[in-house]
Order: sequence, then structure tokens, then C-alpha cells
Amino acid sequence: VRGLWAVRSVMLGESPVYSVQELVSKVLGPYLVIHFFLLPLPYLFLGHHRGVESLYFMNAIKNLFMAEILTNAHSFLIVVTNHAGDDMYRFKNSCRPYSGSFYLRQIIASVDFSMGNDYVDFFHGWLNYQIEHHLWPNLSMLSYQKSAPSVEAICNKHGVPYIKENVFLRLKKTTDIMVGKTSMR
Repeated sequence: VRGLWAVRSVMLGESPVYSVQELVSKVLGPYLVIHFFLLPLPYLFLGHHRGVESLYFMNAIKNLFMAEILTNAHSFLIVVTNHAGDDMYRFKNSCRPYSGSFYLRQIIASVDFSMGNDYVDFFHGWLNYQIEHHLWPNLSMLSYQKSAPSVEAICNKHGVPYIKENVFLRLKKTTDIMVGKTSMR
């Protein structure tokens, strides 16, 4: 509900951050013009040169649009689902950075996905190591891969929940939160 209110307020010009004109001219406009007009523009000329007019141009736009949808779906799947579910915690109050409480929160408010080989990690964009990423945001992807077993062992030793689940199970839990079937802790 809060997200819908934010979208509605921006579209009606009630946002303290953007007016509708600024949203179109500074946020959406440049992106749409560059990605869906300038990038496929060479295909318009190529199609004209080959006698098929706008066929190449329209196919380029369709492909860019489908790529945009797939990229957004993939990003949603590997980012949002790491942080949502009835087993994830939300915090109303802040804590001191790099304190014990800070590190505990990073672990109990994040999830790792299946991991262990470079192919799985590649398709997850190495975001399957979300707990390790939240603990040490500046480490390399390989360091996350190497540190995950140690982090899991430390959590098990101290009784801290270290959640590692399949991405599609996490998607189900995220969807349950989105439709109001369950809620976060």
C-alpha cells in the first residue's frame, strides 16, 4: 500500500522529490529516448538501405523491450527475494554501524541462495552470497564464495539463523508477502 501511495503521489505531482514534469524530463524521458530511440536508430537506416523500411528498427525496439523485461525480472528475482519472507526480520530502529547488533542484523535480514560452483554463482550474479555481501560489502565475489562456509559455521555455533534456500522458494515467500498472505517478522 505504501509503494502504491508513492507511485500515485509522483504521478499526480504530489511528490516532494519530483514534479510530474521533472519525472518525465529528468528521470523517464532520457532513459526512454536513449534506450528505445537512439540505440535502435541505426537499424532504421539499415532497414531503409535494404528496402525493408522500419522492420529492423521495430524488431530492435521489440528486442530491447523484451530484454528490459527479462533483465528487470531477473534483477527482481535475485535481489528482492534475498530480503523478503516470513522468516526475515525488519527493524524500526537503527543501530550503530559495525557493532555486534549491526552484524547480527545483516545476517538475520538477508538470505543466501544455492551456491558452490561458478556456474550457479554466475547466473545469480554472485548475489546468492547476500549475507556475506552485507557483512563485507567491499569484498570480491570470490571472497564471498570462500567465506560463506565459515560464516555459516560461525552462525550455527552461536545459534544465529543462517538461511540458505532455493531462489524459487524465496520467490514464493516474497510473493506471499506481496499479496498479504504472510508478513515479515
